[in-house]
Amino acid sequence: MQTSSSRHTVQTRDQVLVAHAANQIARTSLSQDDFAQALSRELHLSCPEKAVAKEVPDFAALTLQNDVSDFVKATGRWLKRVQRWLSGDQEMPSWLEESWVNALEPEFRDHCVNELASRHGLTGARQMTSDQCANKSFGALIRALGDVIDTGSEVFDDQVMCELDLPHLPAFAKQCRQVEAKAGELGRKAEQLMKDARPNLKSIA
Repeated sequence: MQTSSSRHTVQTRDQVLVAHAANQIARTSLSQDDFAQALSRELHLSCPEKAVAKEVPDFAALTLQNDVSDFVKATGRWLKRVQRWLSGDQEMPSWLEESWVNALEPEFRDHCVNELASRHGLTGARQMTSDQCANKSFGALIRALGDVIDTGSEVFDDQVMCELDLPHLPAFAKQCRQVEAKAGELGRKAEQLMKDARPNLKSIA
């Protein structure tokens, strides 16, 4: 009875974020460890200074160092922190929210943003994509490119795109469109800045 009630009254942003991450872990082959590493990657991508200040491990850097012991220790510590957020034992800090959403797989990410918008109004969704970092738009493009590369590696593992790749093609097509949209957004912004920077020359009669 209590479980049913708690599901019915999920209202806070933290609970929405946790619910979608837990749903992804339950319904896909991705584990808590996979999500924790994705979250770490997003934090270092979007807010590197904050990530360093909050002692979020940079697994890409640790991999390059080729120190297995340090990698295992960092993984264990970070996974415990993420588990505490997932279980609700520890309150989720606000600086984590945007990266938490971006660490979700595209399907779950979209559902999470939509639920935030429905529960908290459009501002609820906008806060997840606010300018918390100066390179937000570029970071979004990099994330979209990363999704294309991940799925594309599955599609082109045999160097061709064919009927055998049909299970991957819906996600691949959607991710390519996302790259197209993000790149177009940045291109338009760059063009507008160039236009605004041109001197407004007036002919002198």
